[in-house]
Amino acid sequence: MTGRPAAEGTAGRECVVLVNTLGRHSLWPAELETPAGWPVAHGPADRAQCLDFIARASDHRHEAAEAAAA
Repeated sequence: MTGRPAAEGTAGRECVVLVNTLGRHSLWPAELETPAGWPVAHGPADRAQCLDFIARASDHRHEAAEAAAA
């Protein structure tokens, strides 16, 4: 992803959570065009809600990895 906005640039703005084919998430200002290969996974919502979504998605990925390793 090129030309991505700084994380502090999302304060006080509606955001979306993008996800790539590797399952990596990115916080993105809702009013900007999303880059190719990064579909919207959540939002638009406020920054805190988007960060909560990313944290929960990360927790689920870790749980799935631990279950697969067991």
